[in-house]
Amino acid sequence: MKKILLLIPLFLLLIGCSSRYEDDKFSYLEYKNNLERQETFDDGDNLDFNTFFYIDRDGDNINYSLTINNPTKDMKDIKALLINDYNSDDVYPSIGIFDEAKTIYKGSNDNITLKGTIVSADDISNVRFKLYLEYINADNQKEEIYYEVQRG
Repeated sequence: MKKILLLIPLFLLLIGCSSRYEDDKFSYLEYKNNLERQETFDDGDNLDFNTFFYIDRDGDNINYSLTINNPTKDMKDIKALLINDYNSDDVYPSIGIFDEAKTIYKGSNDNITLKGTIVSADDISNVRFKLYLEYINADNQKEEIYYEVQRG
């Protein structure tokens, strides 16, 4: 009887964890699919923050990162996904989907960085990078941004 009582909480814990992972995976795929289909984007000059995109080739590894900083307003519970159109089977860098959502405040030096790698010897100068970002503003309303990353 003791064994059964010990196994029940363990079983419930495992089910709860796998359910959370499945929920996160579903959210990730939904964000990814919406971003892949997106054709209209927010103008970079009108964003409520700055972005800095960095890309560097190291052999067959192409490392890229997008940093979001200098917000002009408080951004709470940030969720972000950065995809590219080189290989849609890749797992893309995200924040706030599989891990805790982030918060950055107006006037702070805080930033958020999404980092990824493409493994290829091909020229990727024509590869498009797209960002989805959602956050809660100071009025507790959700804001969504679709942004096509501008390179150098």
